[in-house]
Amino acid sequence: DIDGIVIKVNQIELQEEMGFTQKSPRWAIAYKFPAEEVVSQLHDIELSIGRTGVVTPTAILEPVRVAGTTVSRASLHNEDLIHEKDIRIGDYVVIKKAGDIIPEVVRVILDRRPDDAKTYHMPTHCPSCEHELVRIEGEVALRCINPKCQAQLVEGLIHFVSRQAMNIDGLGTKIIEQLYHNHLIKDVADIFYLTKEDLLPLERMGEKKAQNIINAIEKSKAQSLEHLLFGLGIRHLGVKASRVLAEE
Repeated sequence: DIDGIVIKVNQIELQEEMGFTQKSPRWAIAYKFPAEEVVSQLHDIELSIGRTGVVTPTAILEPVRVAGTTVSRASLHNEDLIHEKDIRIGDYVVIKKAGDIIPEVVRVILDRRPDDAKTYHMPTHCPSCEHELVRIEGEVALRCINPKCQAQLVEGLIHFVSRQAMNIDGLGTKIIEQLYHNHLIKDVADIFYLTKEDLLPLERMGEKKAQNIINAIEKSKAQSLEHLLFGLGIRHLGVKASRVLAEE
């Protein structure tokens, strides 16, 4: 499938005369086709806890084909959006892919709302650690501020080994979760003490894969300071800020 077309001036002389802006040519323009919209039923709303403690609601949908793939989940972002769109469990909703990539709930089909559709209320306590959730002034998100929240710790470990951070190939989400729940790692420092013998008992882990992970961990020790800073997951310290700070 194509998601749009690019319209260009078809004469080299005119292109040279029109020139470029800082980001793009003045002699070409992209035209995006309207995103495909389909209807699905919202069966439930699940919550996930990010590495910074933000609680994100996700719509669990009847699987439908949207823009070439099957969609069964869509982020609802925050409590305000749920109330603003009056989204209820059991509703029939219109789904599209934002930017033809990320599934989103566009609107509720009110005239198809079931009589037993349930209004959703966000919890008052973290579904992972049961710590009271807070809403920081000026933010729309609910947040768990417990530094020992297991969900946050696991997400922080996943972030640390990710491509833009320490880029430890082979340490994916499933393996990090197993290592954490088997008490083999509890913070990022523990990753560098792992041995092949620690890895071998994990699910779907063989000698070669375990050795490759150990090699990747060793290789990551040569990563630059900016990758380490970004990997630590300090709030408000993104890729660019980590680079600037590392250069100081």
